[in-house]
Amino acid sequence: MLILVVGATGNLGQLLAQAALDRGHRVRALGRSPDKLSASLATQLESFVRSENYYDIPALDRACHSVDAIIVAYQGIPTLQLEGQLLLLRSAERAGVKRFVSTSWNYDWRNTSLGQQDSYDAYISFRRHVELSSSIKPIYIFTGVLAEVLFSVDGHGDFSPRNHGVWDPVAKSIAMYGTGEETWPDFGTYNPNPCKLNLLKYSNREYKLNLRLKNDCQDSTILIRLALGLYPIVYAEVWTWHWTTESDAAELTLEILGTEGVEEGGFWTVYSGEHTLPQIATIYEQVRGTKVTIDRLGSVEDLRRTALEARAAGNPQNYWEYIGYLYQLYTLDRTWTLGNADYEKIPNFKPTTLEDSLVVTRKYNGLTSVEFFHVQESLLTRIP
Repeated sequence: MLILVVGATGNLGQLLAQAALDRGHRVRALGRSPDKLSASLATQLESFVRSENYYDIPALDRACHSVDAIIVAYQGIPTLQLEGQLLLLRSAERAGVKRFVSTSWNYDWRNTSLGQQDSYDAYISFRRHVELSSSIKPIYIFTGVLAEVLFSVDGHGDFSPRNHGVWDPVAKSIAMYGTGEETWPDFGTYNPNPCKLNLLKYSNREYKLNLRLKNDCQDSTILIRLALGLYPIVYAEVWTWHWTTESDAAELTLEILGTEGVEEGGFWTVYSGEHTLPQIATIYEQVRGTKVTIDRLGSVEDLRRTALEARAAGNPQNYWEYIGYLYQLYTLDRTWTLGNADYEKIPNFKPTTLEDSLVVTRKYNGLTSVEFFHVQESLLTRIP
């Protein structure tokens, strides 16, 4: 296939381009700055289409012409995620392209309402508008948080405590709410519908129902039955963070693009791993030989109060000032839990383990740039 990678000069975009080339595909790149490409990658491209901005329609049309598939690697900016993708989608329609991987690689926002998580509003709006107006059926890939963001790797996003995130790459510490031992109810064979409820467990084995249901949950009888104790509850699943390395995100994207019926679009859930924050601290200590301090900031309800107050006082056009709180909150209270991964649909994909990713960085301890998460030598980045 001839694959167009949009945003090809970014961290994930370069990995996507290389993953496609490694599978024998031809790759065309679209971006503003071809000089940001590694020299080895640039020489392998079918072509590089330079655009002045995301609304450079002639460049979009040139880029989409005659390609078999499009992968959009726009990240982090609402105007790119919504307006940029829609303009690109129209060019894809004019070119007759049917395989379209929408920018995602995040948590499952399908049951998130507009205004609930500012940084996901553009994804939600794009999905709905495409359903209403386009013959193209995009692919959306849910991976959880990208590992490089979670660990605040330089140049890949800062999810450190100074932005209300969790990992401090300098102090080697974790700032967290909750205990890390909160659990999720498993209804087993008694589950009467697919709705997932958030119940809080108390030491006297009484349960408090949290009425913030998923949007698609209409059957309130489950609340009555649970309140009456008619459904046994087994607490089996610990609240975890789902994470994926950027390299894995690129590899699994190309695996998905090669599956049968990809033109019909749809949603995929695939991730590298899932861990609680205390588990991440333990593994980091074992592999890197460095003590990780855990700073406990309060309960999940303390986080909820802090997050909602910060959002109410903040400016949505500068949501970075408070969005870290909400990422933590909706991960911990399972608002956007990923559930089971679709590994069986892409059997050739072998996810990186947390131990693997940390071992790779340890070999080059002390260097300013290291080989990270199986990235080729031409695509180096710093790791804290």
